[in-house]
Amino acid sequence: MQVTQTSFTVAEYCAQMQRGELLVNHEYQRTNKVWPPAARSYLIDTILHGYPMPKLCLFQKTDVKSKKTLKEIVDGQQRSQAILDFFNDALKITGKSIYSGKTYSRLEEPDQQKFLGYSITTDVFVGATEDDIRQVFRRMNSYTVPLNPQEKRHATHQGEFKWFIVDLTERYAGALKKIGVFNEKQLSRMSDAALFTEVVMAMIEGIQTASKAKLNAFYETYDPSFPLEPKMLKRIEEAFGHILEWESLHDSNMMRPYNFYCLLPAISHCRHPLEPLLSLCPVKAQQTFERDIVLANLGRLSAALDEAEKVGTFSQFVKAASSATNTKAHREVRFRAVCKALQPRLIA
Repeated sequence: MQVTQTSFTVAEYCAQMQRGELLVNHEYQRTNKVWPPAARSYLIDTILHGYPMPKLCLFQKTDVKSKKTLKEIVDGQQRSQAILDFFNDALKITGKSIYSGKTYSRLEEPDQQKFLGYSITTDVFVGATEDDIRQVFRRMNSYTVPLNPQEKRHATHQGEFKWFIVDLTERYAGALKKIGVFNEKQLSRMSDAALFTEVVMAMIEGIQTASKAKLNAFYETYDPSFPLEPKMLKRIEEAFGHILEWESLHDSNMMRPYNFYCLLPAISHCRHPLEPLLSLCPVKAQQTFERDIVLANLGRLSAALDEAEKVGTFSQFVKAASSATNTKAHREVRFRAVCKALQPRLIA
């Protein structure tokens, strides 16, 4: 078997599909699920922005009767169909894209050129048998880093909640790195998506122990629709805005992911109380925060984690931030401490 790396423009690739030279073989399809509009739209948006997409795999063979050389799509059938549908004006871009609402024919001519000229990279298997192709994927999968739970959720779910989380990560990944919550490696493995998922879940259902089963169920619940998206987005934007302004907290212990999990919902809760969190912190809506007092209080919480032997007032907070940081009980202790720190009075 020979493997040749070949590139096609979108125009060339779609033309081959239309002429029947490039075929879909459903035996190679790894899932029966059809991509929803959001996923298909996201792919076209990726192409129009010139971002790379994973290469496709094709199996080249010659039909001995017609003496024609044909290619079958081994890996990338959903992507190929989405590209062809947009090429044929049968797919409209949706969501938060700057191209939202556009079909191919409604794009500006420079954008049409970008789409048609986009380079699709493929591995073409020549002289391969079905056993060879099976071995290719078995070996590729054996060397691939296993997906973590958050990556699996985003590979499995294609509904509205998944794309809401994708939008949040695109908005705030750079900021999370800048203020010291995550490093680049953590962002590449979707740690930010996992954190935002848990934050939103806490704001809707209350604080709870981190659980793969619960998070999976949460995605399932809001896969068909996520009507709370506008309210959640507004809350996160407001809370994140405060965090970005409080520069003295950046790169501090308060930016550790397990503390950030409590900080962002606490800010939102203290500004506009959330029903699921009232039993933990029965606050009234605040018009604003007393910046100097808040920074002094949160700064003391942060410092306490560096001076465990002198904690005194903050002993429970330090204990809850020292081990089992993702359990419900310890999260609740930290959440209450942060809410108290956000009040317009210095912690005694």
